[in-house]
Amino acid sequence: MPKIATQAGVPAPAASPYRVFAATWFGWMLDGFDNAIYIYVIIPALTELLPKSGITATHAHIAQFGGLMFSVFMLGWACSMFWGWCADRYGRIPAMCLTILIYSVFTGLCGLAPGILAFGIFRFFTGFGIGGEWAAGAPLLQESVPEHLRERLSGWLHTGTPIGFLLASVAALTILPVFGWRGLFLLGSVPALLTVWLRLGVPESRRWVEKQRANAPRPRIAELFQGAQARSTWAAALMMTCLIFGLWSSTFWIPTLVITWQTGLGMSPAAAQQLGSWSGLILSFGTLAGCVGMPWIVRWIPRRKAVARVFFFGSLICNLTSYCLFVLVLKNFWLFMVTLPLLGFFTSGVFSLFTIWLPEMFPTSHRSLGSGFSFSFGRVLGALGPTVVGALAAVFGSYPAAISVVSLIYLVGSVFVIWAPETAGQPLRQ
Repeated sequence: MPKIATQAGVPAPAASPYRVFAATWFGWMLDGFDNAIYIYVIIPALTELLPKSGITATHAHIAQFGGLMFSVFMLGWACSMFWGWCADRYGRIPAMCLTILIYSVFTGLCGLAPGILAFGIFRFFTGFGIGGEWAAGAPLLQESVPEHLRERLSGWLHTGTPIGFLLASVAALTILPVFGWRGLFLLGSVPALLTVWLRLGVPESRRWVEKQRANAPRPRIAELFQGAQARSTWAAALMMTCLIFGLWSSTFWIPTLVITWQTGLGMSPAAAQQLGSWSGLILSFGTLAGCVGMPWIVRWIPRRKAVARVFFFGSLICNLTSYCLFVLVLKNFWLFMVTLPLLGFFTSGVFSLFTIWLPEMFPTSHRSLGSGFSFSFGRVLGALGPTVVGALAAVFGSYPAAISVVSLIYLVGSVFVIWAPETAGQPLRQ
């Protein structure tokens, strides 16, 4: 195995960049799979769990509790900024292993929940585990690969998420009809096996090892908010807030919208559930296209800030066209379905830009902490999105109207791009 010299004169092991990419990519793919399961089981799960908790499973209650349960999940996700500190203090690999183990176990427990309260608690801890992927995975990859591969592999890292969504859609089409929503959650406990391979087969980030051997000061959260770094930290956190709020306020509801729309037109619940699963599958193809293409997009538009603006405005336009024009005004189901790849491309594909950009905004000693804080802070406020949409949908009697209103968050996000540092063409910070 090749070695890398450190300041202390002790060699640190180096790994094949593609092996590190595979390890982090599989973590993100399983994260996406686990994340997407809930989208497909909202209606059957809450239809069973709400009556067991003494609540009538009406459309309004399913909308309200469906949004609430996802917000609980995202609050757990937000608390995962702890993993950023952990990854900077104890290493990227231990943090990744623990996060995967936690979200695997609690996803499986969701399939055993006896009522809505237990389900909410399990969803919180599932989110707490999943949230650590950003804090540990992206810095591990960027710090472990050569500079000439860093941008490309970092951009492709996020393809794991839509692949996970695609697999969840396939599982919803094949497993959900046979084993029910509980079986789908129990399947989500499988990623725990990945922790064994990660722990045994992938070495720690070479930059992190070198910092530890050089006796670098322990990371402190306060340093993220001091001097020039403070502006970068808040720009990153506020951009992520708007993106997460917008994403989970819109695409989160697509299968539910499709199911309720078609059952309202007389389609059987089983057939509508299948169509809802197909809608998620189509959306994921658009997301995958955005993620695969991001390394070329950031070269074609050689400024991170310009790329961010394109995706902010693209997300807004696609949301208003899909929900406001095609659903509310034209009431054309098939035009709505045709726009789903574009929705996925802009609202979800944009996150592949930030797997490149966020780690570039922070030095090695605070890379996981800064990335984790920025993404987790976004989840704190972004967690309100599904609840707001669910509440507005219950009031207006329309998911599309609620989604159209909250899509304006992308305009707010485009303002925060101004504060962000431009890192295109620069090597990863030491």
